[in-house]
Amino acid sequence: MKLLTPRQMKLIDETAINTLGIPGIVLMENAAIHTAFKASGMLEEKEAPKITVVAGSGNNGGDALAVTRHLLSMGYTVSVFSLTDLDDLHGDAYINGRILKNIGVNVPVISKKEDLERLKIACSESDLVIDGIFGTGLNRPIEGIQSDVIDIINSSSLKILSIDIPSGINGLTGEVMGNAVKADATVTFHLPKIGMFIYPGAAYVGELSVADIGIPYALSENMETTQLNEKDDIKKILPLRPEDGHKGTFGKLLVFAGSESMTGAAYLSALSAYRAGSGYVRLVAPKSCINTLSILLPEAVFVGLTEYSGTKFNNLIKRLIDDSDAVLIGPGLSVSDEALSLLETVIENCDKPMVIDADALNILSKKRSLLERLRGETVITPHPAEMARLTQKSVTEIQEDRINIAKNFADEYGLPVVLKGARTVISANDGRTSINPTGNNGMATAGAGDVLAGVITSLIGQGLYPYDAAVAGVYLHGLAGDIAASEKGAAGVMASDIAENIPKAIIHVQS
Repeated sequence: MKLLTPRQMKLIDETAINTLGIPGIVLMENAAIHTAFKASGMLEEKEAPKITVVAGSGNNGGDALAVTRHLLSMGYTVSVFSLTDLDDLHGDAYINGRILKNIGVNVPVISKKEDLERLKIACSESDLVIDGIFGTGLNRPIEGIQSDVIDIINSSSLKILSIDIPSGINGLTGEVMGNAVKADATVTFHLPKIGMFIYPGAAYVGELSVADIGIPYALSENMETTQLNEKDDIKKILPLRPEDGHKGTFGKLLVFAGSESMTGAAYLSALSAYRAGSGYVRLVAPKSCINTLSILLPEAVFVGLTEYSGTKFNNLIKRLIDDSDAVLIGPGLSVSDEALSLLETVIENCDKPMVIDADALNILSKKRSLLERLRGETVITPHPAEMARLTQKSVTEIQEDRINIAKNFADEYGLPVVLKGARTVISANDGRTSINPTGNNGMATAGAGDVLAGVITSLIGQGLYPYDAAVAGVYLHGLAGDIAASEKGAAGVMASDIAENIPKAIIHVQS
C-alpha cells in the first residue's frame, strides 16, 4: 500500500477539486459518512450511547462538524465543541458549521479555561469522543488551550476515534508536535500518511481504517511514494522452489561470522539462512570456534581461519567467494585487527551480492573508504546506533528522520539500506522506499539482527534482487517474531525462537 506525505495528499486533494472538478464539500461529506459509520461500529454493543465531538478550525474541523450531523441523523446523542467560532470558519468547514446552526445544534466554543471543565464532563460521560482538531497539515507545536483540550480527551475518554490522523501527530515524520491525541481508532482518507507508521506516531493511531472518499487512485500513480509492505506483496516476491531442485538450486551461501566471545552470532545467522530456504551454507569463523559451531549446526560446512593476511589467505577468500551465490559478513565478527583484515579482503575480492551487518558495519564506520571499494551489489543492515556511527549523526537525529536518512545513504553509496528498529525502513538506491509493519518489542533481543542478516542473505542466494530480498526478509523476520510472541509472550522471545519460526512465517505468507 502506498503511503503519502501530507504535501502529496494536499496536492491530490487540490487536483481532485480544481482539475477533476470534484467539489471539496463532496469529499468532506464522504469522509464524514465513513467516519460516522466507523463510530457507529465502535458503539454497537452500547445501549443509548453518548458521543462527544471536538472540532478544530480547518478542514479536519469541518469533517468533525459533518460527522456530528450524520450521527445526529442516525439517532445518537451528540455533544459537539469547537475551538473556533463557527462564523469564523472558512470554505467547506464554514458550510458544515452553518448547517449545524440552521438545524439548531448548539456548538460551544472552547476559548478559555472555564470552558475546559464543561468539555471534561462531556468526555467523561460519553462512550466515544471523536477528535477532529488537527489534520495532517499540522506543522507547529501544540500548546496553550489546544494542548489542554488534548489532555482532557486523553484522560477523560472511554474510547477515542480520530479523524484522518490523531491531532498532534506529524503526518510526515510521526513526531508528536508538543502533545497528541492517543486514539483507539483512526479513519484516514484515500491513502494512509507516512507519519502513521513511524514511531512515536504509530503508537497513537490505534486501529487504522482507510476510507475511499471518491478520489481517483490514479492521481498518486506517478508520485514517488513510500510503500507499506503487505502479505500479498511479499508472496509475489518470494522465490519459487522447483520440484526437481537440489541444494545448489537454492543458493550456496558464504557466511563470515563469529569470534571467540560471539560464537552464537555465527550460529544464528547460518541457522536462519537454512530456515529461510538455503540449500548450502559455508560458515567461515576462527578455528577456535569450529568445534562448538559444528555441534550446534552440523548441517553447515565449516572453514576455520588461523591467519588473516598473506597470499594464501587472500587466495582462500577469493576461492570461497567464487564458489558462492551470496555472501554475509559481520555477525559477531568483533572489531579486531583480524576482523578489519578479513573485511578488507572480502570487499577486495567480492563481486557477488553481499550483506554487511553488525561488527562489519562498525568497522566500516571507522574506515568509510571501504564503502567506495564495494564491487558487488551490497545490502547494509544497521540498527540506529550503527547508522549513527556510519553517518556521524546522533541516534536521536537518526530516529527523528529515519526515512530520509536511509534514502540519502542508499543514494550516496548506491546500495540498499535496511534501517532496523520498530517499523524497519528499507531504501534502494533507485528511490524505492518501504516500511515494514511486522514485528514486536520482544524482538529487541540479542541476536535478532543476526537472524535477519541470515534471512536476507538466504533470499539473495535463492535469486532475489537485493532490495526485494531485504523487503521480504524483513517482513518474514518480523512475522516470525510475531508468531514467537504469540506462543511465548513478547517478553520471552529469544533470537533462536525467531529463527525457528521463519518456516511458519513463509508458510503463512504463501497460504
